[in-house]
Amino acid sequence: MPIYMKKFICFDIGGTSIKYGILNEGGQILYKNSMASEARSVGGIGIIEKLIDKIDYYQNSYKLSGVAISSHGMIDSKNGIILHADEHLIPGYSGLKVKKIIEEKTSIPCEIENDVNSAGLGELWIGSKASSDLVSMIAIGTGIGACLMENGKLITGHTMCAGEIGKITIPGGRFEDVASTYAMTSSLEKKLGKDPETITGKMVFEEIEKGNEIAIKAVDDMIESLAIGISTLCFIFNPGVVILGGGIMAQESYFKPRLDKRIKHYLPDVIYNGTQIRFAKLKNNAGMVGALKNFKNIHNL
Repeated sequence: MPIYMKKFICFDIGGTSIKYGILNEGGQILYKNSMASEARSVGGIGIIEKLIDKIDYYQNSYKLSGVAISSHGMIDSKNGIILHADEHLIPGYSGLKVKKIIEEKTSIPCEIENDVNSAGLGELWIGSKASSDLVSMIAIGTGIGACLMENGKLITGHTMCAGEIGKITIPGGRFEDVASTYAMTSSLEKKLGKDPETITGKMVFEEIEKGNEIAIKAVDDMIESLAIGISTLCFIFNPGVVILGGGIMAQESYFKPRLDKRIKHYLPDVIYNGTQIRFAKLKNNAGMVGALKNFKNIHNL
């Protein structure tokens, strides 16, 4: 007779979409879907109401044992509160007591963690398993975020805001303003006279395959800035493994040798030789899987 496995509903909240799924306690995805967040019109509380609707619906089918959330923002994961979120992405999100609201409305235990922290936990648990005691993940997308894990546990910092590496200053400006996918595509749009948000990372690499020198230069500039930021993180934390995630990092064969060369330029051998650069494996599922791992850690499951 098969052993009964508890079921959890997991959410990954972003500014434009919310990914959600039903996972068993082993991290296997039984069902997944997504919905528009409509964040700018419904605000933070509207997003929580969307989650509650889904929880109520799936509770009937799966007898849920918990709600696990990965979310944009700086998050007090001990108390389930959004400490700070970008107002232009999710208005009215900062200060929301997400855990308290959901538990009161659904009577199901709920835990919430920052999206990059969640992705890191997910990768370490099921994706890019690492032998090192000290592992960092850097997520590169619209912005840049990072997390640090020691022996599988998050290092969250004194005010639970550790990992905001995108806000550090490197040559050219803030790290995420010069090295993110959004920064790279925005720069290209200006150079080519295109409307904002009309060029995607996929389009850039299609142009690179055609030998487009402007596209090649844009990604080379991004790689240089990434190498500086990653090297800075390595100098500060000295992780044994750095996992790189975000949609554009699917281009591993292009980024890996070029990033490796520039990181080697910035790091002394003692750090460079002791640092493995890996690329995320869970892709868009990392946030949900990591949200569940965070729930399991808190509840000792």
